[in-house]
Amino acid sequence: MRGAFVFDPNRCTGCSACELACSIENQLGTDRSWRSVLSFNERGIPGVPVFHLSLACNHCETAACMEACPALAYERDPATGAVLIRQDACIGCRYCSWACPYGAPRFESDRGVMGKCTFCSHRLADGRKPACAALCPTGALDYETLDEDQLLAQIDGMPRTQLGPSIRILPLERRSTAGLTNAVTTGSGAGVPLDVTPHEPRIELAGEWSLAVFTLLLAVLFGLLAADTVGTRAVSPLLFATISALAAGLSLAHLGRPARAWRAVLGIRRSPVSREVLGFGLMASLGTLALSASEATVSAAAAWPGLAAGLVALVSADRVYGPVHHDGSPVLHSAGVLLTGLYLAGLMAGSAGMALLIGGGKLVRYVRRTRQAGVSGPGAAIRRLAVASRVGLGFVVPAAAWVIGGTPLTFWALVAAVLGEAIDRTEFYSELEIVSPARQQRLDLDERLAELPSSPPAPALIQS
Repeated sequence: MRGAFVFDPNRCTGCSACELACSIENQLGTDRSWRSVLSFNERGIPGVPVFHLSLACNHCETAACMEACPALAYERDPATGAVLIRQDACIGCRYCSWACPYGAPRFESDRGVMGKCTFCSHRLADGRKPACAALCPTGALDYETLDEDQLLAQIDGMPRTQLGPSIRILPLERRSTAGLTNAVTTGSGAGVPLDVTPHEPRIELAGEWSLAVFTLLLAVLFGLLAADTVGTRAVSPLLFATISALAAGLSLAHLGRPARAWRAVLGIRRSPVSREVLGFGLMASLGTLALSASEATVSAAAAWPGLAAGLVALVSADRVYGPVHHDGSPVLHSAGVLLTGLYLAGLMAGSAGMALLIGGGKLVRYVRRTRQAGVSGPGAAIRRLAVASRVGLGFVVPAAAWVIGGTPLTFWALVAAVLGEAIDRTEFYSELEIVSPARQQRLDLDERLAELPSSPPAPALIQS
């Protein structure tokens, strides 16, 4: 048995009292809450149920946030089963919010760390219910100790997972509620200025540009080290070290608490972020040593392990995006860091077979994805220009330079290839979408609408 939230959508009026209770209990202010009230079919479309859904952290048996955290900042309270964040250990990388399908972890920009529902563990320790459950005026939200088979969360808007969330949602008994309350339609709650806009974490290039550039530089560094290691292109150790330092700085810029960045490697056993960070650090240090060494034996002894570490970093960088990439595997994406690193390595090292094999695969995947997405509608002209630039710079220019001038490729041909990869990488970020209840509600509502019978055709007017 374990403690769990119990929610009855038949009783919930969407008053947002649970949100306000959470804000007050945890001293979050009236503009922030760890609980969200969502409204399904807010427009009241006939034939589709209208109800509210109050959600916070579900303190899952298999906590995705805990598995994703590279800093080991998550822990479980053995007494209450609550999944808690040690904010003194959190580095503010936000990856836990990518992994959690319930939108529970939230970045607190004023502190640079993540925060989320604590199950009100301090209240549970005193024998009291969580504040949100204790102050629900209709009894729609409660807290009970339940058997495993009583934990059910099957309702529209609830992401389907195998994480074992500690919540029981009672079946919806009626097709629609009496109507949406002012708390939902105006966000006013009980006359209290509380923002009840459903929390929906997003990944946007404007906020993640540092990660986009970091992952691209990771592939560039791998290509440079590979080219020097096989002896086809001499790479300046100063250039390699400078790019490595720039990449490291960009990775730190993504953190809310960069001074704690050393903790990012602690989750090496389960977090791809930790393996990415460790692999990058080893490749950067061993690569700089190999390029600086005057003796060939020392250089080789550092270069090959550096390349191996680089491969680990490339694969891990792709796997970081697994929870938020829903169009196949990010490892096999045309902008995947692994494929990009191997392609650039082939170009820089002058390996025609490698460049043709990897580059051809990337081109096929890019064209296929572009055709599926289409280039019509608003912004079609810009989209067509981006596609043409990506193909021209990334593939045509290097191929032409190879045919005309042979190897090694000129500096500008390599620059063109990197720019082409940069365009693809920016497009990659537009495809990322975090699983969340708000997103699931949109998907479920679309499915419900598709099941509705189509309206009969209007009768023809009789001509007199």
